[in-house]
Amino acid sequence: MRLLRLLCALLVVCTACSSETPSCAGVSGFACTTLRVPLDHQRPDGPSLDLAVAAADNVDAPRGVLLMLTGGPGQPGVPLLARVRAYLAPEVLREYRLVMFDQRGTGTPGIDCPALQRAVGGSDFLTPPAEAVDECAQRIGPGLGYYGTPDTVEDIELLRQHLNVDRLTLDGTSYGSFTAAQYGLKYPDRVQSLVLDSIVPHKGFDPLAVDLMATTGTVLRAACRQDPACTTDPVADLAWLVQHGVSGADLMESLSVSSLNTVNPSLKGIPAILHAARNGDDAGLKEFLQQATSSGLSYDTLSAGLHMATLCSDLRFPWTGQSTRSQSARGEALESAVRRLDPKSVYPYDLRTVREQQMIQGCLRWPAARTSTYPKAQALLPRTLILQGSNDLFCPVEWARWEQANARSARLVVVPGSGHGVQRDPRGQDEARKFLLG
Repeated sequence: MRLLRLLCALLVVCTACSSETPSCAGVSGFACTTLRVPLDHQRPDGPSLDLAVAAADNVDAPRGVLLMLTGGPGQPGVPLLARVRAYLAPEVLREYRLVMFDQRGTGTPGIDCPALQRAVGGSDFLTPPAEAVDECAQRIGPGLGYYGTPDTVEDIELLRQHLNVDRLTLDGTSYGSFTAAQYGLKYPDRVQSLVLDSIVPHKGFDPLAVDLMATTGTVLRAACRQDPACTTDPVADLAWLVQHGVSGADLMESLSVSSLNTVNPSLKGIPAILHAARNGDDAGLKEFLQQATSSGLSYDTLSAGLHMATLCSDLRFPWTGQSTRSQSARGEALESAVRRLDPKSVYPYDLRTVREQQMIQGCLRWPAARTSTYPKAQALLPRTLILQGSNDLFCPVEWARWEQANARSARLVVVPGSGHGVQRDPRGQDEARKFLLG
């Protein structure tokens, strides 16, 4: 009976396919299916989730399956099929069978927390209202502890079994790189190779975001040196604004969004905006904070609720592991950790920014649930390409260098002037093509 239940958990139902011209998400040559997975992988006969899957019809591709993993956490895969297919080289699409799927909690049937979504959208940094966080946790209910990365890793393993392949090639961007690496650590014999783009290190990262704040100065100064029109010190201007009441969390959000390769990875014009605001003309800054943001994203584009559920399970907070997890105890643990920080370590931001950014304020209130556990393996075994943009403000270059140092066979390519999502840059596309076809 247990075997029968496991087979049932792998049930795939075709939802949009044709025997003659398969199509999916408006892309010909792909079929959409649904993969049913257990909410709790320890209880395969318990509640289940249906995950959308898009797979190319070249089932006999000579190099096997290329599974593309999206980021966030909270971003679905299938709606992005056309975009991803457009930047992959034609020869890669011939040699591999491209597969994408909606990770648990994402997409149209995913986690929808309207109040939280309105407040922060797909942001990593904007301060979430306390009542919106509470409402979201209540909406998800008792299953809110089953949206960590290890749960998604097991979903990928079920997907591999359904696709009937021995090994996968995984290509993950941003949070997707973390998921890909975690799968590689858990199932190294089932991975052919890894492409890790704009990497989140597999050890995780400090939710106090000290390294993210510190890298802002390095990137802003480098961007200023590349722009002849930049004659000011944008880092000093940014620090002044933070010290004089402009929200550091809002500034982190807009600067990071600008560093996307689809927005303004050169950060051109931003130093002038900061300098003008410091000198009393804040019209440009107000427009910048309003436009360079992911706060308007809908839940089926990037789920704020899934984002919160995953981060609060995955990350290690000052209060993680405490015998008591009351609100006051968490707050005391946070304040103790903040007091130990050297204010210079977060410059050009301040300690208020540490407290206000979303990972802290959101997870400070999030109900205690399962804490993600990770494989004991410390180094990635499969052949790995790490792609990193020098101007990425979501994922610092230092994270990529750490990942390279903790992989057995990894090549790191830092693309000068590129931002977050290096495979959206022609130089990154070329590096991925050469690696995948090598």
